[in-house]
Amino acid sequence: MSHSIFVEQLTPDGEVLHRSKVTHLPITIGRAYDNDIILDDPHTAAHHAQIELNQLDELIISDLGSYNGITFANTRANTRENFFVVGGDDVYRLGHTRLRIRTADYKVAAEVTDSTNHRWEGVLPAFTGLALLLVTGLLSTWLADLSQGTLSKYLLELVSVFGFAIGWSGIWALFGKLFTGHARFGRHLFIASAGLAFLELWEHLSSLVAYAFSWESLQTFSVHPIIFICALVLYFHFLTAGNKRPNRLKMYLAAIAILGSAITMTKEYQASNHLSDQLYMSRLYPPSVRISRDHTLEEFMADMESLKVNVDEARKDNADNASNPNESTKPEDAEKVAPEKNTGDEPENTTAEPASPDKKTDT
Repeated sequence: MSHSIFVEQLTPDGEVLHRSKVTHLPITIGRAYDNDIILDDPHTAAHHAQIELNQLDELIISDLGSYNGITFANTRANTRENFFVVGGDDVYRLGHTRLRIRTADYKVAAEVTDSTNHRWEGVLPAFTGLALLLVTGLLSTWLADLSQGTLSKYLLELVSVFGFAIGWSGIWALFGKLFTGHARFGRHLFIASAGLAFLELWEHLSSLVAYAFSWESLQTFSVHPIIFICALVLYFHFLTAGNKRPNRLKMYLAAIAILGSAITMTKEYQASNHLSDQLYMSRLYPPSVRISRDHTLEEFMADMESLKVNVDEARKDNADNASNPNESTKPEDAEKVAPEKNTGDEPENTTAEPASPDKKTDT
């Protein structure tokens, strides 16, 4: 009976290093040159494992008495009686070698969409990114310009934004070219430009919404959304550069973003005893923009009274600490600090006049 068995050697990430086709059974695996599958792994035996059919006509892999055995799902088989029924997606470890065994009738997964050969590559995303940078740079400069700056100011802003985006995209393109063979500079430039535009849009839109609805947290915690937006931009950069583990990449970047937010809040708390990076809304807009209800004078005065109580208590505590800097000193400690009294061992007055020579000294 003829069989077509494919034995694949894998990397730790699951990539296929080598695929061998064997049309007969049993199949022997080891370092010796009389095996059907020869391994270059010093942690495997000369004749390490064998692939064959059992009495139930199942394809199995069994150990040939090696020292390290065969490991699958944290279970080791190192005798001929211990074997594993072969599954097309199962990975078996022989020493430091990972093997996957498949037959010719294995059902492969559906075709994956090609993300490297379609119209959204090259010049089109690059020019779209440059247009986004142009609009974003001019708009942000115009909104921040209160003194009607000159043309050179706008040009300098555009040059700095363009230089940063092109340099950043060039680094990612070089990274992708080295590891996947595809630079994809246009796609990286579009991702960087979209990220900068989204950051600028969030900065102005969040402050406007915060003022309109009195949602101070949108401005007082403004750093944390920026951290997560940067993590999202990095995610698309890594995918474009050829990352093949998007789910794992999501977890890594989410953990880094959460850690960055925690470090930011810890730093702000140590500096100002507040978790927020700003203590109040720094941007004010015309009153016509406000949507939230107006507060009455009585509510305002009540807030002022509660604030006054807190300020008075804090001022009183500071005054008490300033007037009694050593209030924690115990009485016994005060005695230690006080000057020592004369015990009679030493003369009280070290500058006393010397004894008169007319007086005789008793012997």
